[in-house]
This record gives sequence, C-alpha cells and structure tokens, in this order.
Amino acid sequence: MPAEAYEAAINIHRPKLQAAYRDYFASHDISAILFPTTPLVARPLGQDETVELNGEQVPTFPTYIQNTDPGSNAGIPGISLPAGLDPESQLPIGIELDGPEGSDKQLLSIAAAVEMALKGYFDG
Repeated sequence: MPAEAYEAAINIHRPKLQAAYRDYFASHDISAILFPTTPLVARPLGQDETVELNGEQVPTFPTYIQNTDPGSNAGIPGISLPAGLDPESQLPIGIELDGPEGSDKQLLSIAAAVEMALKGYFDG
C-alpha cells in the first residue's frame, strides 16, 4: 500500500469512522449494537475459496469480514457469540455485539446476558 494511502487511512478515514461510531452510540443512547457476525452462514471446509452472495461468486474473506471490519478498524470493542446452526447446512451462525470506545467491560456483561438469554434457544 503506498504511504499516502496508509497515511490517509490512519489520519483521515479512521478518525471519521471513529467519530461516526461515537456519534451513533451517543445520539441513540445505546450501549451496544447487535448484528449478524457474517452475511452468510459458514462454508464447509474445502468449499470456501469463493461464496455466492446476491447471485454472484465473490471472494470469501472480504465477504465474511464485511460486517465486523468497520468496528475493528475503528478500534471499538466487539464480541461474536454463537447463535446456533443453520437449519439447512447445520453450519454455525453468529451474532456480533459492538460497543462504544472504552466499553469493553460493559460489552462483556451485555454479551453474557445475551448468551444467557439465548441459552437453550438454539439447541433444538
């Protein structure tokens, strides 16, 4: 990556992303957001070079990280929890919780509560 692109990512784009998250949490007065960890269920081993998304074959890695990558790049805490198995493929699905900057302990408490609330729900 050219030095200019890296500098722009660190000094311009990341601070804007961090501000967007900070503003979102503050303006909605929320402690966490919950969303699918990935846009698709897991793929069987050996069938994971590409995946189908919206009728197109796309590279697996960028497709699977698209939901969690922004929070990671912003440096906010996030945690992924198991949310059962896809009924068709029997492969795992997950839910992600992201919290405001510096809310690591609170996010862990929220995740523990969500995990307890879901306990047994996906076991069949």
